[in-house]
Parts: sequence; C-alpha cells; structure tokens
Amino acid sequence: MRPKPPAASGPSPLPTPIQSAANAFTTAWASHDARPGRDTSFDDASRRAAAYTDGVLAEDLRTHTSGSAGAQQWLGWKDRQVQVTVAVLRVSLPDGAPAPTEDSGFARVIYKLTETPAKGPATESEQQVALKLRRSADGSWRVVELPNV
Repeated sequence: MRPKPPAASGPSPLPTPIQSAANAFTTAWASHDARPGRDTSFDDASRRAAAYTDGVLAEDLRTHTSGSAGAQQWLGWKDRQVQVTVAVLRVSLPDGAPAPTEDSGFARVIYKLTETPAKGPATESEQQVALKLRRSADGSWRVVELPNV
C-alpha cells in the first residue's frame, strides 16, 4: 500500500460568493484616482467600498473622514496625479480563523497595489487585509468588519 501524498499546503479555499464579495470590497476600498476630475479625496474610495458592506462598517465608510495620514497621502497623490489600482492575487481563510458557516466567514485578501503617476514610473507593492463577512437577508455577502485594522 502506498502512502498518501502530503496535503497541498497553502491557503484554504473559501466559497465563491465570499471570495467575490471580498474581492469587490477590496478593489473599491483600496483604489484611488487623484487625477484631475476624478476622486476628490482619499475618502472617495471608502464611500465606494460602502456598497459592499453592512451595519456599522457601512455607516462608518459613508461618513468617516480620513485622518492626517490619509490626508497627507492624498496630497502627495494629487500633486503627482496618481491612479492607484488593485489586482486581487488571492482570497483565503486567514490563519487561525474558523471555517465559514452558512451565514458568516472571514477572508484574507492579498492584492497588488499599483501607483501610476502622470509622470514617472509606476510602483507596485503587495498588501493584505482581513475581512469579516456576513450573509445579508437578501442572500448576498457583505463585509461587516475589518479585523486588525
């Protein structure tokens, strides 16, 4: 009898609806466009991301204004007319998080952030965010919390 091959290591897969909701939220939340006639502040991304959220987080994203770090980041981007784009690389279960249930789950989104200024080379970095999601009454998945943020 042959021994079983070792289990594939790597992130645990999540149900497609959770992955889709996490992807949509992260793309909206982390994308910015400081070119003329586009976003008016760092907070525009939060307001776009609110469409993928529910509860206290939705209210916070719609009404919150960024602190001095966000304001400083925005001024730098605006000066260089930067467009910030997101490419989601992976959505998985965070280490140590419980498996998703029918109504809730956690996701870790790892994404590539690309900052493209009007002049000069683009820069890329890999980022990640942890999300808590819940199934809403209409059956769609919504982000309800940003643990560790």
